[in-house]
This record gives sequence, structure tokens and C-alpha cells, in this order.
Amino acid sequence: MKRIGRILHYTKYGVFVVEAEKAISLNNTIYDDRKKKIGIVVDVIGPINKPYLVLKPLVDKPEKYVGKEVYIITRRRR
Repeated sequence: MKRIGRILHYTKYGVFVVEAEKAISLNNTIYDDRKKKIGIVVDVIGPINKPYLVLKPLVDKPEKYVGKEVYIITRRRR
């Protein structure tokens, strides 16, 4: 697992805003520290050197995830 960033906000439109360390591709699944699916990347916004990710939540009660660190599971290439 690789740390991607931290959830900053849950918007009134029903999406998470994540302050990311680097941009990742769309449709990637994002996980919490217990490898539970948190959301899917639907947009990347902001400057290239400090991007923000917009996630569609996959959890119940998404408000409780604000402030949590989020991760992506990396797979080894063959």
C-alpha cells in the first residue's frame, strides 16, 4: 500500500476532496489504513505539483472519514 494523501472535505455534492501527494489516474480505487475501499477517483484538480483528487465515496457515513489518510494498493509488475 502506498500513501496518497488525506481527505480534506466531504462536500454537499456527495464527494470527497483529497489533498494528494501526486496525481493518480482516474477510476483508481482508494483505501483506508485497514484496506477498506473508501472511494473511486473521478477527477483530478488543482496544480500539477499539489493536486487534489475528487472521490466518489463507497462507504456508509462518509463524514467520519474526513481527516483520514488514504492509500492506493500497488501491484508489482512482471
